[in-house]
Amino acid sequence: MTPRHYLRPILILVSFVTTACSGLTISEPGAPVSESIATIWDGVFSQEQAAEGATQYELSCSACHSADLRGSSTSPSLVGSGFLFFWQDKPLSELFTTIQTRMPTDAPNSLPIRTYLNILSYILEANEFPAGGSDLLDPAALRQIIITAKS
Repeated sequence: MTPRHYLRPILILVSFVTTACSGLTISEPGAPVSESIATIWDGVFSQEQAAEGATQYELSCSACHSADLRGSSTSPSLVGSGFLFFWQDKPLSELFTTIQTRMPTDAPNSLPIRTYLNILSYILEANEFPAGGSDLLDPAALRQIIITAKS
C-alpha cells in the first residue's frame, strides 16, 4: 500500500472525532458542568405553591393515589423510596409531562398548567424536598432541574 492509501481512513477518523467532540467544552477540574442545572434539593418551589397543590391534589388525584399519596393496588405511590427509585436522575420535566399527559386518568391534560405545577410542588413537598422562595412557573425550565437522592 502507498502512504496515500492510509491517508483516507485517517482523514475519516479525524473528521469523525472532530464532529463528535465539537460540542464539548473544556473546564477547570471541579468546575460545575452547567450553572443552570439545579436539583430538587435547591428549593425549586414555594411553600405557598405546595399548599395550593395539596388542595388541588385532594380534588383531582387523591381518589386514585390516596390522601397520603401512597397509591393503591392500581395507582403508584407518589412518595417514598419507590417514587425516588423510579424518578431518580431524571429531569423534573419528565415527571411533569407524565402527570400532565396522563392525569387525571379520566381526563388527561384537562387541568390548567398552573394546577399541574402546583400538584407537582405538593408531591415534592410530600417527599420532603425543601421549598424555596419562588414558584415553579415555567414547564420548560423543569428540564434543568434533576430529581436526585440526598447526597
